[in-house]
Amino acid sequence: MNQRPLIAVASCWIAGTALLSLFSEKEAVWALAALLIALLGLAVAGMATPKLALICAAALVLAYGERAWTDQRLLPDVRVDNEVAKSGGAVELAGRLVSVVEVDGYWATLKLNAETIKGEGFEERRVKLEVIVRVKLAALSEQQTAAAWKRGDSVQVSGMMELPGEAGNFGAFDYRRYLMKQGVFWQLSVKGADRVEIDNGPPPLWIKPLRLLDDVREQIGKLTDRLFPNGDAGYMKGLVVGIRSDLDPIQFDQFARLGLTHILAISGLHVAVIVYLLLQIGSLLRLTRERSLELTIAMMPVYMLLTGASPSVVRACLMAMIALTLARRNALKDGLHLLFAAAMVMLIWNPLLIEDVSFQLSFIVTGGLILFVPAVSELISINWGWLKGAISVTVTAQIVSFPVSVYYFHSMHLLSLPANFALVPFISVIVMPLGMASIVLGAIWYPLGIWPAKLATLGNDLTFVAVDWLSGFSGWRTVWPQPSLAWVVCAYALMGVALAGMRRRSRLLREREWWSGQERLSEGEATIPLDRSLPGANRAEKVRSLLRRAGFGAALAAWLVWGAQPAWLDREAQVSFLNVGQGDSILIRTGYGKHILIDAGGTVSFRKPGEEWRERSDPYEVGRKLLVPLLLRRGVGQLDALVLTHMDADHIGGASAVLDNIPVRTLLFNGTLKDSPGALALMQMAANKSIPVYAANKPGEWQIDASAVLRILSSESRDADSDASVEIRDEQNDRSVVILATLYGRRFLLPGDLEAGGEMAIVDAEYAALGSAIVDSEGADNGNSIMEAGHAAGQKAVNAQGRRRIAIDVLKAGHHGSKTSTTGLWVDYWEPRETVISVGRNNFYGHPSPAVLQRLESAGSLIWRTDTDGEVQYRISSDGAMRRRMMVSSAPER
Repeated sequence: MNQRPLIAVASCWIAGTALLSLFSEKEAVWALAALLIALLGLAVAGMATPKLALICAAALVLAYGERAWTDQRLLPDVRVDNEVAKSGGAVELAGRLVSVVEVDGYWATLKLNAETIKGEGFEERRVKLEVIVRVKLAALSEQQTAAAWKRGDSVQVSGMMELPGEAGNFGAFDYRRYLMKQGVFWQLSVKGADRVEIDNGPPPLWIKPLRLLDDVREQIGKLTDRLFPNGDAGYMKGLVVGIRSDLDPIQFDQFARLGLTHILAISGLHVAVIVYLLLQIGSLLRLTRERSLELTIAMMPVYMLLTGASPSVVRACLMAMIALTLARRNALKDGLHLLFAAAMVMLIWNPLLIEDVSFQLSFIVTGGLILFVPAVSELISINWGWLKGAISVTVTAQIVSFPVSVYYFHSMHLLSLPANFALVPFISVIVMPLGMASIVLGAIWYPLGIWPAKLATLGNDLTFVAVDWLSGFSGWRTVWPQPSLAWVVCAYALMGVALAGMRRRSRLLREREWWSGQERLSEGEATIPLDRSLPGANRAEKVRSLLRRAGFGAALAAWLVWGAQPAWLDREAQVSFLNVGQGDSILIRTGYGKHILIDAGGTVSFRKPGEEWRERSDPYEVGRKLLVPLLLRRGVGQLDALVLTHMDADHIGGASAVLDNIPVRTLLFNGTLKDSPGALALMQMAANKSIPVYAANKPGEWQIDASAVLRILSSESRDADSDASVEIRDEQNDRSVVILATLYGRRFLLPGDLEAGGEMAIVDAEYAALGSAIVDSEGADNGNSIMEAGHAAGQKAVNAQGRRRIAIDVLKAGHHGSKTSTTGLWVDYWEPRETVISVGRNNFYGHPSPAVLQRLESAGSLIWRTDTDGEVQYRISSDGAMRRRMMVSSAPER
């Protein structure tokens, strides 16, 4: 601490800022007190001077105080809450635009700094409120109208004020919490651009530079579109300028799968190129060294704002500015001082950055490179310095980013290391400079930028081919369940131990080299007596070294097992009714770690010809945006089965993304196809991936493992003739695959969208099967057929002797609670203790039907709904005990 006081102070500031992110308010106070006591102990032990300990303590307290003040300042305005509730949500806001307007398809999104609010039941009054405004555009012409709105415009807008959406599933992205951390508690939904009135008067003076930079970014985007007409313009905008709105979402997913998205984040490499170019320009203009440095320092904030001011570029620009300032004074120190100084400045400006993923990764990776690369380089026995450096940087970046990447993104591709090693230098050294040159030269005179752009496009083509090929190895993707923060902390503690060991080894090697040199000198002159036992060469030291390595290896193995959370550590089975809106998706985990996904949600599109303009560049797709992230977070590295109960869009919409991202061993469907592009493309994808596909349209039973059995219910005869052809059916509901899942003795009935006719057929088949068992033992009566006698015997057995079966624990209501499903016959036969209705909020179908709700309540079944309760999850222990929990509802577990 005494040797690096700036780092010590900055570390304390970071810790003080982070306390309220890690603990509750009461726990954070105790943690702050513990840190202050620890600083006192360091001062008493002489590890820190009293002055430095006092400064560090002040940094801790001040950082904690600033963070607490920031959190308090961001609390919602209770008076606004009451007024919005009084008006039913219909309000009129007036204020100023404080963001760029994003126009995407039929949506325009902007941030409004509201200054006044009025609505039914309360008069207009002044407020200070930031609101996300989402305008649903009614016509193509309104796209151009919305695109003309600029940051700084005065706005008057009317619409429905509502709370932002919150997470509907355990571990899903919480949009409401994300906005709350920015001080935004409301969003305003507006129908039509005509409800937005713009005053095009001059903006405030402080906004004019930002608007100018917005215009420059827009012109750069248009120029890039002209220079790169072959489909790579969006990629080049992200790579060179940080404009990511036009990136191909599928392509971005491929980069993310291989851990290459950092290429598209403006960071230290981009800033280093800009600094080099500016210094060269200063030299060409024959400026003095001091003037060149001043010019470069002055341009850093401009470049930072021009590229979007993400945490990574702010960090890089701050470090560059500090480094150039110190270089101008000939006082430049090592990179760690620059890094920690930049972190402290950014957190003083905005303490909430401590929770930003890009902020964390940017500083962790940069710090890791500064600390580890020299030590890692010494371990690599390669004579080519450039190759040794490239390997050291790539390996170090992968290792130090791994814990945080797993914590947030839950996967790591085994080909990520070679992909980064091969592609990052190629893109950074060749493609990115060519892209920068094409834009700069094209801005001067368009024809000058064409040839660099053509060369960059060739490089892009090679990059895309490589990424597409490498990302296709889906089986090489390792999946990690959500770890704890303690696991992440232990990871960096192990890295610290490893770094200390590498430095100790390096020091011993240097000592041995020195002793070897002295020995050779002694032997040559025969005058200096030497002890020929080299440091660390004796047997005891070798044993200690071996024990240290074995202990570290054991700790590393235990850490990996802790993070992987293998199935044998958890024998609890789970059934999760996921909240996918107006659709179905159910995830089953057996007690032995096998996973079955039943349906994959989706949305029904009603797009008409001529409405292509409404298509969004990155539309919400339940598989890619919700299901795949949830499966990865829960450690689902492979699906043992994907069951598609039928081919309606709200049940198969997310299946393509699942197949594209997660290996699937078996695909089960209802034996029919629907003549729709989605259904046909899905089956073609399964064929291309060589996934075995089976029709589950006959009664059968699948013993998955010792904890779980799936039984397929059907009204069809078991010995019906098989038909190799697949029938095309537009009406799919009554052909749904119906599954009775038993986990540790608990029974879950999952009927898809089965309707009244299908329910009656299955109940008849169940009665018949029950009666057939009796007839087989007693014989048929009066010449009746086995089926007729069996059916009658089944009803007689039920009526006279009581049911020869067990009532089910949980029923999924058929067809989202539609009035055509979950009939009285169905409910009476199964007697469900609990019922889950998978239904979208405010759906225009009117689901669930009041009659169905009344029927279930009369039967004594507890009812849970994904639109109001969020995800409904059941956990079954090996002794059959079952617990339930809901994402949103405050009802107790049971």
